[in-house]
Amino acid sequence: MPTTVVTGRDLSLTIDSKSYDAQALSVALNTTLDRQAYETLDGRVFKTIDYDATIDLTILADWGASAGGATFSVCELLWDKAATAPDTALAYTFTAATGAVFTGNLYPSFPNPNGNGKDAQEVTFTLQCTAKPTLTVS
Repeated sequence: MPTTVVTGRDLSLTIDSKSYDAQALSVALNTTLDRQAYETLDGRVFKTIDYDATIDLTILADWGASAGGATFSVCELLWDKAATAPDTALAYTFTAATGAVFTGNLYPSFPNPNGNGKDAQEVTFTLQCTAKPTLTVS
């Protein structure tokens, strides 16, 4: 069986029904288990009691971006939502070209803009997900 190689260019990210592939430099979906270990009289047992997921996103700053007269800036979207409705989740879809699709909801966060000299301005986010992502493979 041939090896399938998925690169960063094989990924896409949609937040609040808008695709942000063009300015995304890196995206990482991090899901962890809160697995507890208990020493019982029968021996050691493990029990997963919770999940935690975040999306780490680094993009080229897109303040003021628009498409067809509508605001199309992830920086502005997340800033506005973090300022006005920080506890209202936004839907996301994280897709690999191989057909793996991760979906869920995330809470907005303020962008952390930064830059060096003549380099393009980058913005980083760590976005808290509301629950573990759902995986669908087609």
